[in-house]
Amino acid sequence: MLDYTFPTIFSTPHVLIAQEAAASNEGFDILTLLNQALNGIGIVGILLLTGLGLAITFGVMRIINLAHGEFIMLGAYVTFVFQDAFDLDLLMTIPLAFLITAFIGAVVEITIIRRLYGHPLETLLATWGLSIVLQGVVKLIFTAQLKYVKAPAYLSGNLPLFSDDSGAAVVAISYYRLFIVGVALALLGLTLYLFYGTSWGRQIRAVTQNRDMAKCLGVNTKLVDMGTFAYGCGLAGVAGSVISALKSVAPPMGQDYLVDAWMVVVTGGVDKLIGILAGSLLIGEANAIIAFMLNDPLARVIVLGAVIILIRYRPEGLFTVQKRV
Repeated sequence: MLDYTFPTIFSTPHVLIAQEAAASNEGFDILTLLNQALNGIGIVGILLLTGLGLAITFGVMRIINLAHGEFIMLGAYVTFVFQDAFDLDLLMTIPLAFLITAFIGAVVEITIIRRLYGHPLETLLATWGLSIVLQGVVKLIFTAQLKYVKAPAYLSGNLPLFSDDSGAAVVAISYYRLFIVGVALALLGLTLYLFYGTSWGRQIRAVTQNRDMAKCLGVNTKLVDMGTFAYGCGLAGVAGSVISALKSVAPPMGQDYLVDAWMVVVTGGVDKLIGILAGSLLIGEANAIIAFMLNDPLARVIVLGAVIILIRYRPEGLFTVQKRV
């Protein structure tokens, strides 16, 4: 699993001191546990961001998109380019990352994916090849050298929640973590509205449930397919834009998030968008709490093992649409 440790610019000395106290095994520290749980909130936001786009392409369209990580990478590079060339604020690059990656997703759907509906193995191989091509193109344009994106100054620092007798904060959460969670929840709310509160969403669900009947009723299934796939890719681009300030931007960066995004989708259930939130919350907080009690590598192994066991005994995930037998 991916290392979700936040950069030190989003930490404060009291948080680092609490973490060092826990590492020295000086006993159970409830304040350190609270700080670790708050760190888990940031992980939850990242998992929700990276998993939401995959929930659209796989959960709704049943497309095994192994190039999902590369769309995350493309979103990060869009942010880098506009920040480097035009000195745009990271917040201003987020809509641009969505539009550009959504456009690329639409082109991919028209040229590749549209010919492979109903052929999961061929789709898997095609998207895997696409991921290699996208990485190669990015390397040719930007080289393999690491790129860096600056976080806005107003999102640095921490929000203190509890203070000691001297007034120093002992439990805090960084503003950037709150920003990540806010963006993730806003996108989840927007997606739920689009899918369940608009005519476009009704057409998507109709095409998903019965494509032939939807076509007979006048639904432009090709347009719906293109729009849905493009929207999922655009969400991946937004994830890359937000994450770019946390990690260095490089061609292979998307692969780091692909496995975790799949874990979130299969844990929450592919038929319910709300399951993505539940899967992100369970995996993110479990990883943070177990890392506090044991250590980070062992926590990742335990969480991955738990997901494998869940898939074995409940392959439909924690949340799924009940179907008549």
